[in-house]
Amino acid sequence: HRFSIIGSMPFSQIGSRPPPPNGTTTYGSVAWYASGPKGLMATEFLIILLFFGILISYEVAMQGFINDTPLTTGSRRVDLLIPSAIVALLSCAPDIGFLSKFSGLGLLAVGLSFIVISWQGFEDNGFSGFRNTLELNLWPESVSAASSWFGVVVFGYGVVPFVFNIRDSMANPQQVGLALQIGLVLVYVGYIMMSNGIRVLFSPSHVFDGDVLQAMPNNWISLIVRLLMTFAVSLSAPLIVVPCAELIEGKLAIDKTQKSFHKRIVVRVGICIICTVFSMFLGSGFVHIVSFFGCFCVGLLGFVLPPLFCIQLSNQKGIDSGLLCDAGVLVLGVITTVITSSLTFRELMKA
Repeated sequence: HRFSIIGSMPFSQIGSRPPPPNGTTTYGSVAWYASGPKGLMATEFLIILLFFGILISYEVAMQGFINDTPLTTGSRRVDLLIPSAIVALLSCAPDIGFLSKFSGLGLLAVGLSFIVISWQGFEDNGFSGFRNTLELNLWPESVSAASSWFGVVVFGYGVVPFVFNIRDSMANPQQVGLALQIGLVLVYVGYIMMSNGIRVLFSPSHVFDGDVLQAMPNNWISLIVRLLMTFAVSLSAPLIVVPCAELIEGKLAIDKTQKSFHKRIVVRVGICIICTVFSMFLGSGFVHIVSFFGCFCVGLLGFVLPPLFCIQLSNQKGIDSGLLCDAGVLVLGVITTVITSSLTFRELMKA
């Protein structure tokens, strides 16, 4: 909350340093005033790394969708290259604003997939799983499993790196706190109902070891859902490629004029190629990829840097209130991030 308040203040009131470089994000500006150029560099590197993690998870997910359909080529690399090429092509468009109109397809695909999976669980087991809920252990079975759970959760709820972007896009920016609270509570309730509900439904007949899509039946409805999800993800990925490219272009001093358009194309295609190469080497562990980038990138950006920046800015201003709380959150964030990142990275290398 304090971090959000700091970001909403005029830059002249945040710190005594000169203004940050042109094109710096609000999060980066806070890092600049708190820690200087090194803080800005570290923050933007983590944001770029998080963008890469999202794109890699998207590509691995698309490959998994295609692999379970009759459209698969039989080669994992080819199945990965085809949607990656489509993403790269769409990312080269001068204006990708038209892609946001298809964002509803992603929600439709996710909703349909959970409906199909729930129906399959009900057909297989009826309500027998709910009769044995007291005997069902829903807790992680090990520290590694708990770390994977933590990574997935913070990856899905990691709004801190983007909270200023969300605020700037709102008609009433001062309501960002309330809007995020309501949105995250609704998502939390939905996640609990869907995840635990499906786990209980399948408990008599199925043990999950990965994402929930493995429980989808092999029929024409599932085929449509997988193709729809592939289509939705391929249209959503460029919305991640472009802002990631803009951060990199700013560091390379590439302007937004038409004359430099070919340079921007090189950066965007380069991002897609790098993500595709890493996707090939990281295997098909979608959950492990999400867990690691959630623990490492979102852990640092959401639990470590905000209290650190608050402490640094408070010291610059001579403010003592809240320092103890910030220090406690910082220590907890560092311990949690180090432990979970190391464990999820080890599982990622095994996948």
